[in-house]
Amino acid sequence: MTQLQPPPTRRGFLGLGAAALGAVALGACSAPDLSAVDLPEVQDAYDGPPLTLKFWNGLTGGDGAIMRELLLEFSQAHPNITVQMFAMPWPSFYQKFPAAVVSGLAPDIGLMQNFHVATNAARGVIVPLDEVADRIGLTQDQFADTVWRSGIVGDQRFSIPLDVWPDSLFYNKRVLADAGLDPESPPRDRTSYEAALDTLADQGIAGHWLPAVDPQGVGRGFDSLQWQFGGELYDEAGSRALFNGPEGVEALTWQLDRINAGHSKRNVSGGDANVAFKNNLNAFLWGGPGALINDLNSVEDLDWGVVPLPRIGDRAASFSGSHQFVIMRQRTFDADRLAATYTFLSWISANSLGWAGAGPVPARQDVVESPEFADLLAQSSVADALPDVRFYPLVPGIFEVQSTILYPAISDVLLGHASPQDALDDAAAQAAYLLEENRQKYSEARA
Repeated sequence: MTQLQPPPTRRGFLGLGAAALGAVALGACSAPDLSAVDLPEVQDAYDGPPLTLKFWNGLTGGDGAIMRELLLEFSQAHPNITVQMFAMPWPSFYQKFPAAVVSGLAPDIGLMQNFHVATNAARGVIVPLDEVADRIGLTQDQFADTVWRSGIVGDQRFSIPLDVWPDSLFYNKRVLADAGLDPESPPRDRTSYEAALDTLADQGIAGHWLPAVDPQGVGRGFDSLQWQFGGELYDEAGSRALFNGPEGVEALTWQLDRINAGHSKRNVSGGDANVAFKNNLNAFLWGGPGALINDLNSVEDLDWGVVPLPRIGDRAASFSGSHQFVIMRQRTFDADRLAATYTFLSWISANSLGWAGAGPVPARQDVVESPEFADLLAQSSVADALPDVRFYPLVPGIFEVQSTILYPAISDVLLGHASPQDALDDAAAQAAYLLEENRQKYSEARA
């Protein structure tokens, strides 16, 4: 493969380092079999002797406990199928399961974040699921269009959505009330949001702490904002970064202005902002419901609410992720295990209301529209954003570009080390090399 040599900037080294690590990780797993997968014919529902399916994921927090409860319910309804769950930190999951595929020790089922699906489809370690979706009766009209398409790479489906977790506006009712603001009517647009922050600042309260030293947290806020201003992160093919356009500069300038106006403390992390919110020291958090709903519910006497992100630009948009089920490539597929896998996927998709207790919004429209889901006040409020959620493009290696190039550039600006235009221009130049390196790397993997 032709080696690309970007300009020798710090962020260039970050980008190259990530690409090199990705190449090493792929190479360390040896070359997986990328030939077409011919799944065996199986019965509609498994009714054979007892068997155990292995299920890997990164659900190591409270969400893992809720998933285990669902697995127990499934086993009670299907006593001949046990689903054995192995949870590990997400970075370990993404590192270990490709090696397990190559060694012939792959789990039957995985759950991964949607922005890693295209990468692992290109590596050949997960298999197309168009036939599986058909067999278990899943159709596009059961899902929001954006969510349904998020599992399709090229012209094939590689994952089945379980949930959606759009970044949302969490607001502290006590802080708003003490500042003379309506605690039951959080700001929903730029004018009212900035006015609320000004009112708080006049009373010495930094209402919205931007996690400048936590690139992942503040980066997702940037993503939402540049979409709201009409921008795009990348071109349609995922071959060129567009985040340094005027919309991206406006988004990052708006974030920087919050710090300069005293609306945010300087040099804080996402953890700092979270702790401050739970101690009634700030008014607003932007974040995902999967992480925050149960966390905030666990704090005694904390009075809070959640709504979709305020519309700072001229259109509604919010970054979202999605947990999606995948089937790992096996050296040979056993018809019984595959039938049991289909049975499990069908059941958990239809019964995903229980998963909403972990915080995310179920992907199934019929579940979201049910009276039982409406009783989950926080989750149902978050679900109002579903028509406007946005995902990263379905391009192999895209998370590397976001996490090692774009998000550190945003952090540099908010820490006062660079201007918005200069930082985003530098990041776009470095992204060009990593995007091309990824294109070559994953094209060679498929060759």
